Amino acid sequence: RAGHRVYASMRDPQARGGAAAAEIERLAREEQLALGAIALDVLSEQSVEAAVKTILAEAGRIDVVVHNAGHMVFGPAEAFTPEQLAALYDVNVLGTQRVNRAVLSHMRSLGRALMIWVGSSSTRGGTPPFLAPYFAAKAGMDALAQSYALELARFGIETTIVVPGAFTKGTEHFAHSGKPADTPRAAA
Repeated sequence: RAGHRVYASMRDPQARGGAAAAEIERLAREEQLALGAIALDVLSEQSVEAAVKTILAEAGRIDVVVHNAGHMVFGPAEAFTPEQLAALYDVNVLGTQRVNRAVLSHMRSLGRALMIWVGSSSTRGGTPPFLAPYFAAKAGMDALAQSYALELARFGIETTIVVPGAFTKGTEHFAHSGKPADTPRAAA
């Protein structure tokens, strides 16, 4: 909406030399957009609450939340440890819960808001091998989103689940994906 500021949250705006944050600043400057980067680590309740507090102090409201944080792993499912799966669920599922707990009381008070969840086509079938832990985490997030949709509708908070296909260019998903910790099982 006109007059509103958009925040791109990222775990560490200074990561990789601050390139992503600098790109957001460049775009905002060149296109005269009210757009900025803010630190928000979905693994930290304190970080999430601080980011929401800062946004509310600067913008006065939060109308839309986009759940886009995620991490991918690649390898035989059996070779991932339970701890690795728990860490994956922490980013892909529990991170959304931390954000929701920090922002929903405010969004309910608006009487009209939007929650967008970026899922995965993997939850709709057609899943290739060696991505099972990631797909399972995304399916967990998808199930949570569907349940939230039913609960939030009565408060005027709409829910949209975006289900993109695989991106093979323009991302570093596979280059930065997690690998199985149990390398002998992966080799077998």
